[in-house]
Amino acid sequence: MPFIVAERKTIMVSMDWTTFDADGHASLVLSLQTEHGRNTPLLWRTCRKAELKGQRNDMEDALLRQLHGCLPEQVHVTIVADRGFSDIALYHFIHEGLGFDYVIRMKENIQVMDKKGCSAPASNWLSADGRAKSVKHARVTGQNFPVGQVICVQRPGMKSAWYLAASRPELAPQTVMNMYSRRWGIESSFRDIKDYKFGMGMGHMHTRSPERRDRLFLLSALSIAFLTLLGKAGDNVGLERTIKANTVKTRSYSFWRQGCIYYSLIPGMRESQLLPLLEKFAELMNEHIFCRKILGVL
Repeated sequence: MPFIVAERKTIMVSMDWTTFDADGHASLVLSLQTEHGRNTPLLWRTCRKAELKGQRNDMEDALLRQLHGCLPEQVHVTIVADRGFSDIALYHFIHEGLGFDYVIRMKENIQVMDKKGCSAPASNWLSADGRAKSVKHARVTGQNFPVGQVICVQRPGMKSAWYLAASRPELAPQTVMNMYSRRWGIESSFRDIKDYKFGMGMGHMHTRSPERRDRLFLLSALSIAFLTLLGKAGDNVGLERTIKANTVKTRSYSFWRQGCIYYSLIPGMRESQLLPLLEKFAELMNEHIFCRKILGVL
């Protein structure tokens, strides 16, 4: 946790479930949203799917409580989640119980009431011109639970509308939408972890033990962190231009993908490329207090 969060004072954390059907496992993962697109796993917990019924909410609360206990008080946290987490009890626990903020997508049939008492399903609040509609200080569901704002939007090209409950009423609609759109990075990180062709192949590794699955997650999370740093190091010293088309001026590969490529190329890499890469990697590693403490022991 200290290595991933580092010196950040504000973090957005995506929350989602992923399953390993062949082994009957389900894993709840909290991942840090990052500037490079991918989400980096922070905390996770695996259980047997057969034992999940009636226990899901407790597992989510426990992992969020663990996150709260791991972070310094001065770190501001926003939890970002999809429709499967649209539950006013969770809203209350996140905001009032933990002091975190949230951006959580709702279903279209959830009742939304504005300050004037006008109530309608979320889908009725969509603007005909595609602009984002913000219902400030709204109340949601039949229980009239208060939230900071509800944003309803379906712009041209969007596959489906977004109905986002946010705890902070002062945020601009686009800011909230950007937070939610970056939640997609957790799906990319699941592919990195589970896919054999594009990632580390955990989806093809079989184990009966949820605890062993969690240890595999730890190895995957460390790999993602270090390979992402290696990719950033290579990008900083200009190595990406050696692995992409010459006509492309913008970055073609994520830091994670670059890291995977550079790692595979290291055995045959020319010294003129290898030395700057390793020097920059060491510099980036040294920026993290956690790494300095570990390497200081060695």
